[in-house]
Order: sequence, then C-alpha cells, then structure tokens
Amino acid sequence: MTKKDESVYRQEKIVEILNFIHQGGDFETAKTMFNETFEHVDVAEITMAERQLIANGLDPQEIQNLCNVHAAVFKGAISNDSQTPAFEKPGHPVATMKLENMVITSLIEDELLPVLKKWQQDGQNPTYLERMRQALKDLATIDYHYNRKENTLFPLMDKYGITAPPQVMWGVDDKIRDLIKRANSLVNQEPLPDKYEIEAAVEEACKEVTEMIFKEEAIMIPMLDEVAKASDWKLVRQDEEEMRYTLISKPIMWRPTTEELAQDANKEPSEIAQQLNEMAKNLARQEELDEGLEEERVNSDGSEKSSPQTQVVIPGLKNAEISFPSGKLSLTELTAVLKALPLELTFVDKNDRVKYFTGNPNPLFPRTRSVLGRKVFNCHPPRALPYVKKIFADFHAGKETKVTRWFNLHDSVFVYIQYLALHDEAGNYLGCLETVQDITDLRKLTGERRRVE
Repeated sequence: MTKKDESVYRQEKIVEILNFIHQGGDFETAKTMFNETFEHVDVAEITMAERQLIANGLDPQEIQNLCNVHAAVFKGAISNDSQTPAFEKPGHPVATMKLENMVITSLIEDELLPVLKKWQQDGQNPTYLERMRQALKDLATIDYHYNRKENTLFPLMDKYGITAPPQVMWGVDDKIRDLIKRANSLVNQEPLPDKYEIEAAVEEACKEVTEMIFKEEAIMIPMLDEVAKASDWKLVRQDEEEMRYTLISKPIMWRPTTEELAQDANKEPSEIAQQLNEMAKNLARQEELDEGLEEERVNSDGSEKSSPQTQVVIPGLKNAEISFPSGKLSLTELTAVLKALPLELTFVDKNDRVKYFTGNPNPLFPRTRSVLGRKVFNCHPPRALPYVKKIFADFHAGKETKVTRWFNLHDSVFVYIQYLALHDEAGNYLGCLETVQDITDLRKLTGERRRVE
C-alpha cells in the first residue's frame, strides 16, 4: 500500500468510526474499531474526518454534542510530538494558555471537588459552602480564557482554512459557560436546593472544563503548530495585550526571535494542513456570499476614488486630513473622537467581512486585530449564527435597515446594541455598523440636570 493509499484508508476508517458514533453506536464498539486499525492518530486526521461529515450534510451542532465521545475514543493514541521550544517560552500565547489550564486544573482537583465532598459530608460547616462558592466564582473567570481563544486563535485557524474545529469548540465553550453559571446559581440560592442537585451541577461543569483542556492541548494546539508561523504568534500576543487572563497575572511580552521569523519563509504547510485547506476551500465555495462582487473603483495611480464631499488629503502622514461636508478632522483627531464615543463601534463591509473596530479600552465585547478581514459569521458562536445570518440577509435584501437588542450582561451591565445598514447616496449597500453601549447608568436617570455642578 502506497503512502497516499494508506492515508486515504486511514481517513476512511476514521470517518467510518465517527459515523458509527453519530448513528448511535456504543462507545466500546467504537473504541474496539479504532484499536483494530490504529496505534496512533494525528489530530488533523480527526479534524479532516469531522470536516468530511459536515461536507456530507451533518450539522456541526451534532459534532459538538458528541465531540467528548470523539476525544474519549481517540484519547491516549493522539500524536503530540509537534511541540516547539517557542511554545514553552513565558509570554508565548500557548505557554500562557497551558499555564492557565494548569491553574484551572488545580482549582478543580485541589479545591472545588474536594470541598464539594467535604460540604456533602458536613453540610453544617459554613466554611465549606463559602469555599465552594469562591471556587466556582474563580472558575467563572474561565470566560477570559475562552474569550482570548475565540478572538485570537480561532481567527488564526480560519486564516489557514481550519474552520470546523473553531465552530464546534465555540459551541462547547458556551455550554461550559452555562454549566458554570448554573452551578454558581445553585450554590447561592436561598434556601439551598438538594445537595445532590448541586453535586451533579458542579461535577458536570468540572468534567466539561477538564475535557476542553484536553481538546485545547492535545488537538487545537498541535493543529495550529501545523500551520501557524512565528509572525502569526507575534500578532496573537499583541492582540492579547488588551485582554484579560484567568487566574494568572498578565504575562510578560513575548516576541519571536529573528531566527524564528526567518524560518517563516521556509515553513510550508504540512500535507495534512494542505488537505485541510483544500477541504475548507471546497466548503467555502458552497456558502461564499461575495462571488461576482464589483471591483473597487480606483484612480490611474492606484488610489481609491473618493466623492467630492469626502476626500483624504495626505501631504504628509502626520498631517493627513479628512474633509467632510460639515468640517475637517486630522486622522489623529478622528481616531480620538471615535475612541471617545461612549460606544463600541464595529464596521462590517458589504462583503460581510469585519473591516474596522474602535478598540475601546475595557470593551464589553473584546475585538482583536486578528478579526479584521474575517467573515462576520465566523466571529459568532454557533447558537448565534441563525440570528446573525438573518440580520445580514435582510440588510442585503433591503428588508431591514436597523435591528436592536438589549439585555443584561453578566447580571451586572445592561447592554444596548444596534445593527445599522449603511448605504451610499445612490442607495448601494456599504455594510453594517454595530454599536454597543453600556446603558446601565442611563436607565437609572430621573428628573433633570441642566447645569454641571
């Protein structure tokens, strides 16, 4: 059997095993099927098989529901020989992620679960209940860990055409957030619910968190190592600078060495990565929304044409000035004005790609530069996709020009969001402007205040 034939055979067997699982097959039989064929399996081979199932019509949500089973079937046989020294350097995004995972694991195994057992045995001791509440509160900060992953690593995977794992993993992240929130709610109820209900909720949350740590370190990170370059990790680290961390201090700044950056030019995607990319391209063609788009109008010198009302004058970059119908602003002034607005702004262009965000300090919804150029649909968790797709479909069709939402975020901030369809003077669709505003204090206003005291 040639190397190519063996690769095809292995892929077919993995797809067969995953199909068996999704059709209701039992775990032990699936494990036996795997052991009869494989001594080890590459993480990218599993992902390619999952992509094939999606291409054949399987709902990604179904893969999400059973991805723990996938991991359990292959656990112990997944190759993980692709560690690079850079990954272990303090401040590298992977080293930071692993450090957080180590602390989270310790929180679960050395504090939360042992205290849960002690509380069950001695429910009269208030110390155990308080420690359990604090441990769950600490565990809830895993949201920072997931936010960084979703806003820096998922775009990096998208860049190289690896779209199924982020789609599935984001759904599981949200499930874990919900499980932790429920466990927190139960231990803070008055009166407390049945202790076995609390036990089940806490243990389920801990189990899912632990499973996700395995998926991150044994599947996602090795897969990224197949494709990502030192320059990619440099951008990820820069994007992380404005984000928060889970149960660790802000890490030191990491930068790739000159030698590591020089190796970028020689790094070629592995055969598996190339296959992943090709499969991703085939899937993308089925859903691409921007085929046949008009070319941008440009001047003979290559600069973009501008309307008489708005033009950019650049005698020198520092003195660059934008002229509007109602006045002029330098680029520096315009940037300061946009950042000073009590709103988070994100602009998605007519091709549904993220083109700009204001980069406010302490944003309600973090954005990173990695998101620029990314399809807006890949920037949302699976459960939000139908809603997001409808908004943009209605904007493109001209059915809607404004959509609003408002809700409590983390039970502490009341958020007001607007999606605004933008058009030029001729009525052509330019894109969508999303505005996010914290209106918690505005809702409390009463009476009048006409003068500043």
